[in-house]
Amino acid sequence: MKKLILFFAVVTLLQACDSNKDYKRPRDPWVFRSVLDKQPRIITATLNNEMFVAYDARYCGLYKAWKGKVILDGPVYTTNHGPQPTSDGYAYFEQRLQEPAWRLVADGKETTPRAHFKGHYFKDGQVTFRFHLDDEAGHQADVEETPEYISKSGKNGLHRHFVVKNASANTTVVLKTSLTNLEKENDYETDGKITAESAITNTYPNGTTLSVPVTLELKNDGATDLKVYYHKGFEIPKEAVKSAQSILEEGAALIEKSDCKTCHNEGKTTVGPAYIDVAKKYDFTKQNVATLVDKVIKGGSGNWGQTAMSAHPDLQPGDAEKMVQYIMSLDGQKLAVENSTAELNLDKPTITFPLTDKNEFEKLEDNKEYPGLSVMLFKIDPNMPIHDTPEKSKPIMTGVAPAVHFREGIFTQAGLTEMVYLQFNGFINIEQEGNYVFRLISDDGGFLYIDNKQIIDNDGYHGARPRDGEVILKKGKHPVRINYFEGGGGYTLSLQWAKHGDNKFSIVPNTVLNHTKKQFKKTAPYVPISEVTKNVPGDRISEAGVHPAFDLQQARPESFKPKVGGMDFMSDSSLIVCTWDSVGPVYRLEGVTRNNPEKIKVTRIATGLAEPLGIKVVNDTIYVLQKQELTRLIDTDKDGIIDDYQTVSDAWDVSANFHEFAFGLVYKDGYFYATLATAIEPGGASAIKQIQDRGKVVKISKRTGKAEFIASGLRTPNGIGIGVDGEIFVADNQGDWLPSSKILHVKEGAWYGSRSVDFEGTANRTETLPVVWLPQDEIGNSPSQPAYLNVGPYKGQQIHGEVTHGGLKRVFVEKVNGEYQGAVFRFTQGLEGGVNRTIWGPDGSIYVGMIGNPGNWSTPGGKWYGIQRLTYNGKSVFEMLAVRAKSNGVEIEFTEPIGERYGNSKADYDIQQWYYKPTKDYGGPKLGLEKLNVKSVNISADRKKVFLELDGVKPNHVVYVHLAGVFLTDKNNQIWSTEAWYTMNNIPANDPGFKAPAKEVALNTLTDAEKAAGWVSLFDGKTITGWHSFKSPGKIGKAWKINDGAIHLDASNKKDWQTGDGGDIVSDKEYENYELSLEWKIANCGNSGIIFNSVEDDKHDYMWQTGPEMQVLDDTCHPDGQYVEHRAGDLYDLKSRTFVAVNPAMQWNYVRILSNKGKMEFWLNGFKIVEFEVGSDDWKKMINDSKFKDMPDFGKTTKGHIGLQDHGDNVWFRNIRIREIK
Repeated sequence: MKKLILFFAVVTLLQACDSNKDYKRPRDPWVFRSVLDKQPRIITATLNNEMFVAYDARYCGLYKAWKGKVILDGPVYTTNHGPQPTSDGYAYFEQRLQEPAWRLVADGKETTPRAHFKGHYFKDGQVTFRFHLDDEAGHQADVEETPEYISKSGKNGLHRHFVVKNASANTTVVLKTSLTNLEKENDYETDGKITAESAITNTYPNGTTLSVPVTLELKNDGATDLKVYYHKGFEIPKEAVKSAQSILEEGAALIEKSDCKTCHNEGKTTVGPAYIDVAKKYDFTKQNVATLVDKVIKGGSGNWGQTAMSAHPDLQPGDAEKMVQYIMSLDGQKLAVENSTAELNLDKPTITFPLTDKNEFEKLEDNKEYPGLSVMLFKIDPNMPIHDTPEKSKPIMTGVAPAVHFREGIFTQAGLTEMVYLQFNGFINIEQEGNYVFRLISDDGGFLYIDNKQIIDNDGYHGARPRDGEVILKKGKHPVRINYFEGGGGYTLSLQWAKHGDNKFSIVPNTVLNHTKKQFKKTAPYVPISEVTKNVPGDRISEAGVHPAFDLQQARPESFKPKVGGMDFMSDSSLIVCTWDSVGPVYRLEGVTRNNPEKIKVTRIATGLAEPLGIKVVNDTIYVLQKQELTRLIDTDKDGIIDDYQTVSDAWDVSANFHEFAFGLVYKDGYFYATLATAIEPGGASAIKQIQDRGKVVKISKRTGKAEFIASGLRTPNGIGIGVDGEIFVADNQGDWLPSSKILHVKEGAWYGSRSVDFEGTANRTETLPVVWLPQDEIGNSPSQPAYLNVGPYKGQQIHGEVTHGGLKRVFVEKVNGEYQGAVFRFTQGLEGGVNRTIWGPDGSIYVGMIGNPGNWSTPGGKWYGIQRLTYNGKSVFEMLAVRAKSNGVEIEFTEPIGERYGNSKADYDIQQWYYKPTKDYGGPKLGLEKLNVKSVNISADRKKVFLELDGVKPNHVVYVHLAGVFLTDKNNQIWSTEAWYTMNNIPANDPGFKAPAKEVALNTLTDAEKAAGWVSLFDGKTITGWHSFKSPGKIGKAWKINDGAIHLDASNKKDWQTGDGGDIVSDKEYENYELSLEWKIANCGNSGIIFNSVEDDKHDYMWQTGPEMQVLDDTCHPDGQYVEHRAGDLYDLKSRTFVAVNPAMQWNYVRILSNKGKMEFWLNGFKIVEFEVGSDDWKKMINDSKFKDMPDFGKTTKGHIGLQDHGDNVWFRNIRIREIK
């Protein structure tokens, strides 16, 4: 092969940098790190619109130079999970490196060195990349390369300026490369020693270019320059453009670019169903495609579980159809050739029928038959199994259908378009015994029953689909029922038949259909179950908001919307923030500890980092953790902007997988600590091929950059921080091999259970157990950075953030058998977004940084960005402080003493246990779930500790503690949160709980302390002394009885809306300023009330004509439960409760009513639910807007009798006591 050795001494032409030149870069940032073209560790510089260059930091060499653009795709750019950035355009040069292109020549011997990327810096408007080269023999050199766009004679060119530093003695640096896509063989210049091989011709449809392989020897005593000028390229002929992809291929491509893969995987169930399962569930028909397209665009309640499907309003219907068709094809089905509309009789006009909520059927005669079928329309409750709807719900409308055949216009009468259930009932009259084939066409699901036997099952979410069933029917009348539901999109229902001898199906006519009055249920307004069942904040649901012991403030100006990847403070109290976005920036926030967020100065000090998710300030030097590198940021010219991005370490292997995040950052004793996520397929399943360095905790020397892996078996450990005892803890996120999220203690050599990286090698390893499990969706979903707690009673504990479940969680930690384990509690909500990073500020406040992305990477309803601070205010909050393991149970410590009456009963505590087993499946169920028997309740003398003696506690289980009873302090402080989850890895030996058996306060009695405080009993459990029938002093109706220590209204003799010989009863004495306490229990579907400020005089027949009422009700089935302000705990018809605190019917409810100078509070089961002031302007407005507006004496006084209402239903009252406020 011909070789030419050339040396161009044209230094004047090859000036490396023109410091006076004003470079105009085409984008900001113009230098950035990313994956590119499925290659990790790429750094791209957009020198000019005519010239992009990309360097491979793995091998320290130029990967590509091109004219065009970078298509920035992926979670951080477009929210799409799976794709990563790609280059697009005409490539002047492209070389995918498998090893460094550099060579070291020493003493006549050439070696291929190891290449180490040492970062890049900016100077005079240009970027310079730093490489370190060394070989096994100890030879080494540092190389700096500055690329720049040039042009000459209309040709675009690349100027590469090299400087060699610190070369070993007798060592020369050589670059082996190829000068590609030249127009002429000599379209390059250099002042270095270059050896060129013969040119290679590259042939294109419209012409040719040349490539020249070269070896360039760099100077050791100065700069070496290489300038290359490129052919302008060729337009691709139209005939060479690829033909359009098939619909299915286009659908697959659209899914690849969408956010669908956030929640779905093709073959595995993750957050949402696998695509293959969707394909198997639905027939591949045009109707089903249309239905699913509508669902994809509109979103809504999930048909596969509780998780709602995200709406995609910006998705074009045509694109959605291609995506759905691709999914439907995965099980091998082809788009079905469907029966024509005419063949299915769907061209026949809709048979409409009116629906109304007026219960018109009540006018019918009891035993008479009427034409058509009865129809009842129900609203489907997402919290109830769908086919339980007609049995467990009341219809919201009823009507009569002459026949069953419709495609439109039915539901609009109810103002509904989806999640609707219809039930048709009646009889079908058969004139001649014979064989009948019935056809039910439904969109969505439908069932046909005849003679109470299922004839057709057409269940599921699908388009208008026929299903047939055959039955022999005798002459006469046969009960018929159709159950039908519509989930969303278009809808159809048609009942057809074919009798013996018929050659086609026809609509079953109205002449053979009849119904009776009995085949209706009375209508009631639709009320979701959530509005009538207990939903107290902090009691098995999220807390009420910000923890009362902390004040919340913004820590950013409104214009600054950071998706926080990391935070730390400088010594001057300025906050350094890196954000997870397309810019890859670092910001400096000055004035963040002061109280005016709009005066915080925000300066962007660095850009172009690759998805930074950790930052640490050490001696006022900033270290940032990029996706594939730990980087030191230096401001060399002291102008406040980072000039020098120095690589500290990239000593771990990487791939182009979108999920290979690096999380951090902790610094301790000269070392940084970070965690490395595993590779995940879009949708959440682990990638089959994994790099061995993934799922690990990495320890990096600040001085040398040396990295070592100290723990393994992680999945998505988005959070590492300093917790109790100055130890390092990690939060790992649920997935395969991880049945639920967890908090882990970092120990050298630990393996945390995930087998996705090294399945064979971990088969016999012993899993390091978590400090706490975080049961999915109960107390966790996407846990983030742990941090210690150092304020108030919480000192010595720790917290961690939550991206999806929201807020901060608190963890009590103790050591048992030398290992950490503990309990997790709800702590605070009320923050502006999902919490990704949590740190302590120099002002003693907790700073929380928010983040978000589609699917399950954000808090529902929260922002995807934000910074806020929580400052401890010293307020005492009644809550569980700790749960401790004992040999024979658990000890609960509270922040304040439990009130004398509360927490003494075994029934006050619901204790369960279960365990988890990691498998290859995404997440995992609670295994071995069981309720634990509470043998005894023991309470310390100061009433701040409760020891529960338990039967059957097992190691390696989660012990769930739920405060099921009423918990108040003697000062009536309500409990903040009622649950704790203790991870019982080890049961301590020889450490039993204390013995101090709790003493329950006997029914209808007062304690000495209560007597001393002025409490008086209004019922002794034996007589109804102190009460009388309204306006009948000294008398009590016989329906009021004593039953098991309770005043019981026996409603067995109900007359009209009250009980015979019952009536309302009132206290003998009037009260004005007081605290009233009692318990009530209502019969199923019952109604009663507690009335106050009632006046007895000749003008009024009932106490409610003057006295307001706290409603007593079974919300779930009494008609009043359908109406706001008429439900249990409401100030009846005046003001609704703030949340549902009532227990189910036939369970006791604890009431506290506080009245002081007209200011009143209603408490139910330990929680304040209503607050108002009698006589205020709001009070007068409430009355004027109520049914009492025409009662002139209603609510006029703050003094009166206390009454118990007879509303014609069984009700019980006990433990009635009162304390007058002097």
